[in-house]
Amino acid sequence: MHPHGPADDAVAAVRAGRLRTRRRTRGVTLLLLAALTAASFTRIALGKYVVAVPDLAAVLTHTYSGPADYIVWQITLPRTVLGILTGIAFGLAGHLFQRVLRNPLASPDIMGVSSGAGLGAVVAITVFGLSGAAVTASSLAGGFGLMLAVILAAGGTRAKIGTLVLTGVAAGALTGAAINGVLTRADVYAAQDAMQWLTGSLNAASWADIAQVGLALLVLLPVCALLNPAVDTLATGDALAAGLGVRVQPVRLAALALAVVLVAVAAATVGPVAFVSFMAAPIARGLGRGAGHAHHAALVGAVLMVGSDYVAAEALPGLALPVGVVTAAAGAPVLLWLLIGRGKADA
Repeated sequence: MHPHGPADDAVAAVRAGRLRTRRRTRGVTLLLLAALTAASFTRIALGKYVVAVPDLAAVLTHTYSGPADYIVWQITLPRTVLGILTGIAFGLAGHLFQRVLRNPLASPDIMGVSSGAGLGAVVAITVFGLSGAAVTASSLAGGFGLMLAVILAAGGTRAKIGTLVLTGVAAGALTGAAINGVLTRADVYAAQDAMQWLTGSLNAASWADIAQVGLALLVLLPVCALLNPAVDTLATGDALAAGLGVRVQPVRLAALALAVVLVAVAAATVGPVAFVSFMAAPIARGLGRGAGHAHHAALVGAVLMVGSDYVAAEALPGLALPVGVVTAAAGAPVLLWLLIGRGKADA
């Protein structure tokens, strides 16, 4: 029988800590799944036209015909499903940006990637009169072009993270000005369509949009899962990550590229919905007591999209707002809170 010593106590403490972490992670996951389920049910069944639970079950199983069948299958269910899918994409994109750049302010919204995707889509809509997959491709090109310009302007692939973030903020401001310039010279009807898209909205959700985003996520989510261990290691710092065998620059560039694709795919369908990418990761970290997990950020993004869409549609009687109005109103206090927190930390 071996004597019980300090080494055994240390091993036991490490195991206990890992067990608590796993339990907390599972608990947060279950909490977010429950929140998403509640938000989805509320969005589908408790709108202006209330659908009772038995009727909802009958509608979903195609054993009911009536007004509820049209409302659920053509309006509330597509909006809910598209909100979940695009929320997952926005949440993951924000997580990747903040993880690899190790900055809570580094999100596609703040660094201008969403604006770049928006500029590509606005040009496609107002100048060339495109729609559908062509707008998606233009949005993707705009996002990648903006990210490439930011990297080059910051000093190339070995640019300092702080410089990269500040350059992204400046590029986002310039891109916003370019969008306004394009809109002022566009046809009034095309400009109106583009403005509605820029605000971010689920009003025109369709099953074709759901299929487009769903197929993209079927490809992108496995890529994110494969890249995630290296991204988590990179969050500990470049020197430590390199010591553990991570190829720092290729992983960072791959993660940023993946985030740009996620933003472009979601934004091309519902518009660059403000602050969802920015809010998802900090909320997930807060729930996990500092631990940032990709699937938590994805679930938070989905909850934010579905919940905000319900508030936008139902909060004001007789007025249906775009979802981007609600997320922008919610995101501004979060941004202020993070800025105040960083200021106190630097003091």
